[in-house]
Amino acid sequence: MIKNLLILPFAAIPALCLGSERALHIPMEADGNGVVTELVSGTGLEIHGRHLPENVAGASGKALRFDGYSTYVQGLLPELEVTSAMTISLWVAPETYPIVKIDEPTEEKIRIAGTLDEETRSGWSFNLGYTGKYAFECYTGGWKVSVDASDIIPCYEWSHLVAVIDGNAKRVTLYRNGENVGEAKCMDTIDKGANLITIGKSEKGDMKGPFLINTFNGVIDEIEVFGSALSEAEISAYKAESPADLSIPESRFADDLLRPAFHGMPAAGWTNECHGMTYSDGRFHLFFQKNANGPYMTRLHWGHISSENLYDWKEEKIAIAPGESYDIKGCWSGCVFTDDVITGGKPNIIYTGVDYQKAMISQAVPEDDDLIQWSKSAGNPIINGRPSGLSDDFRDPYFFRSGDDAYIIVGTSKGGVGAATLHRYDPSSRRWSNDGKIFFAGESAGAHGTFWEMPNVTPMESGKWLFTVTPQNTSTGVHTLYWVGTIADDGTFVADVAGQYPRNVELMSKDGYGLLSPTIYQHNGKTIALGIVPDKISTEDNCRLGWAHTYSFPREWSLSASGELIQKPYEGLRSLRSDVAYSGADEEISGVKNLSPVSGRRIELLGRFEIGDSTFGFNFFKSASGQASVSYNRSSNELTVDFTGLRRLVNDNGSYNGIYRCTLPERPEAGSEMLLNVFIDGSIVDIFVNDRWATSIRVYPSDEDADGVEAFCDGTVKARELKAWRLDSGGGAGIGSIPGDEGFHSDKVNVSAIDGTLIKHNERMAEALDGLKKGVYVVNGCKVIVK
Repeated sequence: MIKNLLILPFAAIPALCLGSERALHIPMEADGNGVVTELVSGTGLEIHGRHLPENVAGASGKALRFDGYSTYVQGLLPELEVTSAMTISLWVAPETYPIVKIDEPTEEKIRIAGTLDEETRSGWSFNLGYTGKYAFECYTGGWKVSVDASDIIPCYEWSHLVAVIDGNAKRVTLYRNGENVGEAKCMDTIDKGANLITIGKSEKGDMKGPFLINTFNGVIDEIEVFGSALSEAEISAYKAESPADLSIPESRFADDLLRPAFHGMPAAGWTNECHGMTYSDGRFHLFFQKNANGPYMTRLHWGHISSENLYDWKEEKIAIAPGESYDIKGCWSGCVFTDDVITGGKPNIIYTGVDYQKAMISQAVPEDDDLIQWSKSAGNPIINGRPSGLSDDFRDPYFFRSGDDAYIIVGTSKGGVGAATLHRYDPSSRRWSNDGKIFFAGESAGAHGTFWEMPNVTPMESGKWLFTVTPQNTSTGVHTLYWVGTIADDGTFVADVAGQYPRNVELMSKDGYGLLSPTIYQHNGKTIALGIVPDKISTEDNCRLGWAHTYSFPREWSLSASGELIQKPYEGLRSLRSDVAYSGADEEISGVKNLSPVSGRRIELLGRFEIGDSTFGFNFFKSASGQASVSYNRSSNELTVDFTGLRRLVNDNGSYNGIYRCTLPERPEAGSEMLLNVFIDGSIVDIFVNDRWATSIRVYPSDEDADGVEAFCDGTVKARELKAWRLDSGGGAGIGSIPGDEGFHSDKVNVSAIDGTLIKHNERMAEALDGLKKGVYVVNGCKVIVK
C-alpha cells in the first residue's frame, strides 16, 4: 500500500544504474542554443541540421528527433578514465532505416553514436545498416572488435542498446532490451583515446545533392558510459518512461506559408504517386510512395495516411518497407484492391517490388481492420518479372474484375510505345498468368509515350470503362491521358471511336506539371479521384523546406453521354468553409471587387459569371508588390492563370514561364454562365470550371503579405453568384503524428533514490513505494517523501 508521503515538484533525474558510476551522460535534450550537454563534464555538443533542434518525449525526459537527411550531433569530450571495463548504453527508435548508399546494396552501416577513430585505432560505435541490421565496434589492445547482432532493430519502438566491454573476461557483449544478441572476444585493455563523438551520422559525409545520406531518421536518447562492466540484471532493469514518439514536431513547419494544410501528403520527407485508396474502419486510407529519410527520391516505401473526410489527414505507420530479396531496392507503386474470392473481402496491396536486377509484382495483407500493420504474402512474388519481349521497365500493377474473371494490368512498353500487360487469375491454381498478353497499347510514342505509368481501369456508368495512364516521353512530356471504352470477353480494353481518344485529364498539363497518376476510388456512389501534383522547385528548395510534393484535392468524376470525363470538386470539401466568408449575388463588377473579410492562403473562391465580351476572374495572393490571377476570355475561349506579377519561388521556367493558358474544350455561348471555383492551400491551386473541367497548379509566393483576394473584370461583368470562404476544418486539419511504441504501459513508474540510483523500474503506481524505508525518493520526476 502507499505510505504517507509528500509530493514536491522536482526536475526529472535520469536514473543511475543500480549505483554504478557514470563516466559520461548525454541526455539528448536540446537547449535553446542548439546544444546538448554532456552532464558529467558539462561539455556542450553542437546540433547540426536544416531545422531548429526538435525535442520529443524520450525514454527518459526529452529526446532528440533526427530528420534523416541533415540532423546530427558532434563535439569533443574529455578523455574517459577507463582501462579494462566499460559499458555503453543508449536508446534508439528509427522511423526507417538509413539510406547508406543510393541504389546499390551494401554491408556498410551508419553510426548511431560513437567515438570510433580508425586512424588512432580507438573508441567505440553503435552502427545501423539499411536493412535494420546493427552492430557494435570498438578498439581493445590496438585491435578492432566487431559484434554483429543476431536480430534487427525494429522501427517505431524503443530499442535499448548496451555494449559491455569486459577486458578481464576478454569479451564484448551486445544487448538489445536486456537480451544478449551477440558477443566477440577482445583484448584486456580498452583503447579509449578517441574523444570526438558523432551522433546520428557516419564520420564521413556522403551526399546526394544537398542531402546527407548516411544519417539517422528517428529518435536517440540517453547515451551513457559507465566505467565498469554492468551485469545482465543491471542492464535488464532499464525500461522506457515514454513510448517512442516518431511524430514530426509541429514547430518544424509552424511558420511555413507554402506548406498545404488540407491536401494529402506525409508529415515530412518525399512523396510521389498516391495509390490504393480504400475505406475501412470509418476512415479513408490512402497509400503512397515515400522516402521518410528526406525530400528526395530513393529506396521507396509505402507510406499511409488516413482521413474521415479527405482533407483532415493523419499519417500512419509505413505500411510496406523494403526488406525481402524481391523488394530490397524499393517497394514501388501498385494499388489496394478488395475481392471476395482472392482477398476474402479484405483490402490487399499489390505492389512493384524491385531488387537490384528486375521488377516483380508482390502482395501484402492487413493484420487488422484499421490497416496499420501489414504482412507480405509468403508466395511472393505473385508475378515473377516482366513477360518475354517487353520492356525491363515493368511496374505499377492494378487489379480489376470483369464478370467472373479477375485481372491485373501492369505498365510497360512494347516496341518503344507505352502499353499495359494483362494477367488473368486462375482460381484453381491461385496463380496469375504472365504470357505477355497486352491489355491495351498506344499507337505512337509522340502521342502516347514510350512507357505507361500507373495504368488504372474503372467501371463507370452506362457499362463504360475509364482507362487512365501517365505516359513518359510524349511530344509534350509527362501528362495524364484517358480513354473510354469497354472490356472484351478476353479481358482486353477496346477504346470507343477511333481518333476520339485519348484526351487529357487536366486542362493544363505538360512536362510533368498538373495532376499526375490519379488514384480512383468508388465509394457511396461517387467516383473519387486525386493524384500527385509535383513541386517542380529546385532540390535545394525542397531540402530547405523539408518536404516534397502534395496531392490534389479530391475530385468527383463521371462521364458525359458523349464519353467526356466530367470533374467537379468533391462534395465533402464544403465542410472546410468557415464563418469568415463573403457572399454576394447579381453584382456588377467593373474593375476590382475586394472580397474582404476573406483573405489568406487557405481560401475557396466561387463565382458564377454571366459571359460577355470582357475578361473576368479572380486575383489572389495579392500584396503591395503583385498578385496572381485566374481569368476567362471569351474571344479567345482561353482560361489563363498568371503568376508573372507575383514574387515567388520560380518552378516553371522553360515550360510555362509563369503563364498557364489553355483553350476550353467547348466555347460557352455569350450570355451563358461560367462557374469558376478556385481552392487555394499554401502552394497549390485547384481550379474547376463549370463543374466539368479541372486542373491543379503549384505556385510559391514569397511575400509574407501575399494574401489579398479580389474578383475583377477588365470591363463589366455580372456575377450572378459571388462567394468566398476562408478554409478551416475546425482546428484539426493537417498531418497528424505518426504512432509510436504501443507496448508502453503508462500506469507504470520508475523509483530512484535522491542521488539518481534506480531502485524500481516499470513498477505499478499502486505498489511503487511498498517496502521502502523512510526517506526521499524520485517517482517519475516528482520528489516523494516517505514517512
